[in-house]
Amino acid sequence: MGPRVLVLGGGLAGLSTAHALLAQRPDADVLVLEARPGVGGNVRTLHREGCTVEMGPDAFMTMPGHAEALCEALGLGDTLLSPDAASSRVMVAHRGELLPLPEGMAMGVPRNMMQLAGTRLLSPLGKARAAMDLVLPARHEPDESVGHLVGRRFGREVKERMVEPIVSGIYGADVDELDAAVVMPMFANVRGSLIRALTRAPRPAGGPGMRAPSNGLDSVVNALAASVGADRILSGVIARSLTRRGEGWSVSLDDGARLHADEVVLAVPPGAAAELLAAEVPELSDLLRGFRLRSALTAVLAFERSEFTSPLASGALIPRNAPAPLDVLGALTFVDRKWPSRVAGHLSVVRATFRPSAAAEFIPRSDDAIIALALEALRMMLPLPEPRWHAVERFETGTPSPVVGHMRRAAEARERALSLGGISLVGAAVDGPGIAGCVRGANLAAGQIAGRFSSASRVA
Repeated sequence: MGPRVLVLGGGLAGLSTAHALLAQRPDADVLVLEARPGVGGNVRTLHREGCTVEMGPDAFMTMPGHAEALCEALGLGDTLLSPDAASSRVMVAHRGELLPLPEGMAMGVPRNMMQLAGTRLLSPLGKARAAMDLVLPARHEPDESVGHLVGRRFGREVKERMVEPIVSGIYGADVDELDAAVVMPMFANVRGSLIRALTRAPRPAGGPGMRAPSNGLDSVVNALAASVGADRILSGVIARSLTRRGEGWSVSLDDGARLHADEVVLAVPPGAAAELLAAEVPELSDLLRGFRLRSALTAVLAFERSEFTSPLASGALIPRNAPAPLDVLGALTFVDRKWPSRVAGHLSVVRATFRPSAAAEFIPRSDDAIIALALEALRMMLPLPEPRWHAVERFETGTPSPVVGHMRRAAEARERALSLGGISLVGAAVDGPGIAGCVRGANLAAGQIAGRFSSASRVA
């Protein structure tokens, strides 16, 4: 008889944990509980008029390979796409124009000064200040923000016009708050020049990249759900609290029922996990409440290609000091350029993501109001007609922002959970951002659970 395991949360992290555990312990009695009507969490794929558009994350990183290996195991390996190489450049909004970001940089940090020589994003003084990275004295500051690290090495212009648009576009937070150790781990122990550190660091063949299934990330969710089994997934079920029960745990549900398990996997946002643990483990609950979460808002607009053709780029980044109303947006994806096989030939599709502060303000508003604002902002740079169709997706909470001190908090939360016995934390907040981090954490948690029960069996 295998372990009884409750997985709270049917997002990609929770489903991946259940899938990995069943692969190692087919005899495990696994049940996934999801509060929403359907599984998938922040993975939300729109299929409309021959188009496949991601409203949440739109791809996974290929390094170090956890997500790619999962897709292979699920039989999706042959469906994986990479962004179109011909349209791979990224633009940055600058003084009413879209200017290309120099290629080959690492999160906006140049690998050599030649990358900055021809860009119009920096002034001559900005380029001269950036070159000082090569001669400034070595210094290391613990718990340093991305903004502080880049600003003191390269100056204000590189920080605001190159690094900030990229980093904020990915993490949706102020670079002066984001933890450099999380966002830029390649500089974690660097004391001197960041350019020299990048020059010395080995670059994997082909470099890190992005991939995604041709039919959308919801195909990964669907394959995971099928692998776990419909009989092991309960949607629309809300867990209210966790309490100890002998050597295991008891979960109370919204309808008054209680479920008992040897192990509980918390694959929910930190705030939800904190609520579940508040009565039984207040110290861990308080620690989880300290994680910073952000709202997200995505607007998608489809245009007749005969009326508007997307720029030859995968997307564009909007600096936070852009003029209003453009400053409500953080990043654009030209979906028909980045993923041409996913968009019907007669359409151009633009995906706009709002800044978290703007997202929190506009989420309560109607779809029409959100689209009107997005159009007003985009028309400051692009000659957009009226859209053929549009769509809006709201993510009110649950996306973590790795602010300064995040890694230390995540490590402490994971250690405290493990010390309780029978509680595992998984998800982007503790395992790192993105799909790859969630899959890596799921594999780790599943291995630890399987290992604990294998050891217990041997002892018995």
